[in-house]
Amino acid sequence: MGRETIACVNGKLVPAGEAKVSSFDFGFLYGVGLFETFRTWRGRLVGLDRHLSRLVKDATDLGWQLPLTSETLTDWVLQTLKANKSFIAEGKDVRVRITVTPGIVDPAKGWWDFTAAEPTVVIHVTPLPPDFDSQNERGWTAVLAPWRRPKDFPLWQIKATTYFANVLARRHAKSQGADEALWLNTDGNLTEGTATNLFVVCGGEIWTPPPEEGLLPGVARSLVIELAASLGFSVIERPIPLSTLNRAEEAFVTNAVIGLVPLTKIGDISLPSTQTSLRLRSALFDHCLKQGQDIF
Repeated sequence: MGRETIACVNGKLVPAGEAKVSSFDFGFLYGVGLFETFRTWRGRLVGLDRHLSRLVKDATDLGWQLPLTSETLTDWVLQTLKANKSFIAEGKDVRVRITVTPGIVDPAKGWWDFTAAEPTVVIHVTPLPPDFDSQNERGWTAVLAPWRRPKDFPLWQIKATTYFANVLARRHAKSQGADEALWLNTDGNLTEGTATNLFVVCGGEIWTPPPEEGLLPGVARSLVIELAASLGFSVIERPIPLSTLNRAEEAFVTNAVIGLVPLTKIGDISLPSTQTSLRLRSALFDHCLKQGQDIF
């Protein structure tokens, strides 16, 4: 068994196996919480400020005034990474997850009142496999999730810990031998994957669904849109009916851990090219390596 990683619980560093929260925590009892996931790129951090800004914004949009500053959260993330620097020193990159809940439920206020002044913050670090990026570069296959989502449900645009629907959809994908499941909304339009944003290349243009279709606009999504535009690609946010796949040249998915991964097949539809996807993937990796923050 490999060495144990170090976690951070409310600013205190502990062995990950000893990281504990209360059984009365909002996250445990009701799935109330927010999270952000990202990674190191050859030991460098990318987009931490974007992730923390979204975390604070999501909390505010939910009516929860998070009593923690981005500076404090940044300090805790960097402390946790430094406590796990031996993994990075060995040439491994790591996945970082920040989970924030409103803390312990106060029965006197009610189980629906999550304006707690003392949130629970847990930061985990997980080493990525050495071949993580090379395996993903080969591309993924996807299937459609067997259920449709109403696009006006507000939590789709919040990075919330209530992830049960996505867990079930990803389990469905794996049972079909696929890597990812893509959601349709109740209008029959493609929205996103269980943990990824979706892009489709059609007629030489790059299309991606807008947030109002019922999806979470990811940090990697926004970065890819910026990089694509800088490379001269036409990027359009628009609804994408399922029938679009019949004439799509390419498709790819993004998130802050995989970066950008081509889709080679969606259901029974094979996608003929990965040229644009791999060019953007290379541009994204170059950006992360050049612009990343030196942790140490």
